Amino acid sequence: MEKVDLLVNNNVDVKGSLEFWGDLNSYNENLKEFKDSLKEKLGSLEYYKKAKDCANYAILAHSMKSEAKYLGFKNEAEVFLAHELKGKENDMNYIENNYQTLADTVNKIINLLDKYFSDNEKKLILIADDSNIILNFLEKSIHNEFSILKAKNGHDAIDIIKNNNLYAILLDLNMPSLNGFEVLEFLREQNLMDKIPVVIITGDDTEETIKKAFNYGVLDVLNKPFTEDNIQRVLISIKNFYERDNI
Repeated sequence: MEKVDLLVNNNVDVKGSLEFWGDLNSYNENLKEFKDSLKEKLGSLEYYKKAKDCANYAILAHSMKSEAKYLGFKNEAEVFLAHELKGKENDMNYIENNYQTLADTVNKIINLLDKYFSDNEKKLILIADDSNIILNFLEKSIHNEFSILKAKNGHDAIDIIKNNNLYAILLDLNMPSLNGFEVLEFLREQNLMDKIPVVIITGDDTEETIKKAFNYGVLDVLNKPFTEDNIQRVLISIKNFYERDNI
């Protein structure tokens, strides 16, 4: 949630946007495409302004307005809407006098999203376990390479899954509130098992439990008690999970 807060604190309606995009992964993908396109679009607007081509100016301003609105930039969308309408009215006086406000708005969005995606460069792993010892040991082992979010029960784990773009999940099976299998059921219902690698943490290594976990499509199992070498093994499994999609 901490990453999304950067946008929320800058008046971006992330919650409303997620109702449209469905999940944070899809939202982030489209947000990045939006950011990457803005400089080029601003250059095109500048060209149409100088050419006094109000028709194409209005069409491009409309596109920027729609994308901003769908991605939660409601205030910024209003700026683009004003330029769209004035372009349709062939009001070059308004466009020329207010163009700098539009350019400043575009640059504000770019700067915010640069910071947002910079903060997200370190891949995010959720560790869900009701033991502080396990949480702290795992965090200490991997925090140099990954950003860590922690949950001590299934409810908190699901909240984190809903609101973050996770690289992987390390999931204890025996937790209060909702257990690990109930979290796995949520992941399966949301069609996330093929998108986010899940490593089970368990002290129950019976054949029945392990088979049940793998039936959900988990990537690997980290049996308690585990060592640094065991942790590195599952991290390699997680890396291989993503590399297989690039083959």
